[in-house]
Parts: sequence; C-alpha cells; structure tokens
Amino acid sequence: MNHSRPRTRLRLGFAAVLALFLGVLVAPPALAAPSAPSVRAAEDSVVATFNVTTYTQWGQQVYVTGNRPELGSWNPDKAVPLSSASYPTWSATVVLPANTGVEYKYIVKAANTPVVWETGPNRTTITPPTGTYITHETFRN
Repeated sequence: MNHSRPRTRLRLGFAAVLALFLGVLVAPPALAAPSAPSVRAAEDSVVATFNVTTYTQWGQQVYVTGNRPELGSWNPDKAVPLSSASYPTWSATVVLPANTGVEYKYIVKAANTPVVWETGPNRTTITPPTGTYITHETFRN
C-alpha cells in the first residue's frame, strides 16, 4: 500500500518570481507603513505628523508643502508625500524646528495632470517648544 502524499508543484515564471521579490524589497510610498515611530527630533526640534482625510482616485498621491524647507518651500516637486496606509486618512511625519511659525497646504498630484491645491487660506501653526505636533484635518476642495 502506497501512503505517500501526492506531489503538488507550484510553477511561477521568472517574471512572477522577480515581481514578488521586488515587491517585498521596494514598497511604493503610498503603500508603505507610516514612519512616525522611527522619526526622532533633535533637542531644538519637534516631530510633526500631518494627517489629512481625503478621497482620491487611482494614481493620485497626497502631499503636504509649506513655507519651511522641510515641507518643500512651497515647491510641489519637493513636497512631502503622505502615506495612504490608513486611507482615506493620509499621513506623514517630519521633523520641524521648535517654536516656529509654519504655513502649509495639502496638495494632490498625479502623473500628467496639474497639481490640485486645497482651497482656502494657508494653514498656519506655531510648533510647540518640545515633543510632538499632530494634525487631524480634512482636505479643502
């Protein structure tokens, strides 16, 4: 009596194996986990986490930009990408100087389309003297 189990083979093409391997090593920013726990501030800085809720279409990415170099100095090409890991809430963590006035806005970018800036006046804040600064906001259309 033969009690051996039947053999099942999984055949993956080279392209499929390569795609799986690269997918493990390089996750796109929109799918990466938020980086808040690994960000540390210097003594004269604070850890700022920007959270904004907005619904997007496939291929769109949400960013924050503002008057500080850490936020891209109002340049959409240098804006900070937010993670969609908790979609529809997008978030990113950056280190900002303590006790400093900051102006910022959220933007939406996608390939081959104009940048969409949220409406209304610039958002403003003064960072705290120590610790963390966290926003919970809604994108203004």
